[in-house]
Amino acid sequence: MILLGSLLILPGCRRQAEPERLDAKKTAAMLDQIARAPEYKPPVDGRLTPRQVGMYVAVHRREQDLRKRNPSTVDLLVARDLGYDPKEYAWVRDRVLDAEMLQTTRTLSLQVAQAREAILATLRKQREAARSAGERAEIDRQIRELETPTGKVDADPAREANATLLAEVRHGGR
Repeated sequence: MILLGSLLILPGCRRQAEPERLDAKKTAAMLDQIARAPEYKPPVDGRLTPRQVGMYVAVHRREQDLRKRNPSTVDLLVARDLGYDPKEYAWVRDRVLDAEMLQTTRTLSLQVAQAREAILATLRKQREAARSAGERAEIDRQIRELETPTGKVDADPAREANATLLAEVRHGGR
């Protein structure tokens, strides 16, 4: 009897845990519901909280599983199904994507700086081995070009804080 009851309950549980499939009508209804929801007001400083990054990670994990079947607005559906405000999630998602872009930019900038240093070391060795004044002058010109700083973009404290928080959460720091 218990086994029979379990067999009847389990399929129902599985269906509840799996979010509804999106079709055009359900997607339109969900987007209409989101549009009518109270307006989400992001913090003035633009910084994410650990709770918000946790929300993003939870939604993103579930979204990846569902996106294989429903490639449209899965993230908003998942956020709603997990009890999160879809408007807040959309704002957080945009900040997280921006933070990921900043992390990628930092990584690329570091790689460029390391490559520049390696090229400069090579040019300095070539300068020492140069046979003519003209050859040394050309190498000196190339060295000056590489040592001249390129235009730097002013750092945005909120973007920096969001990128740092995202890295901490992803690496188990919070």
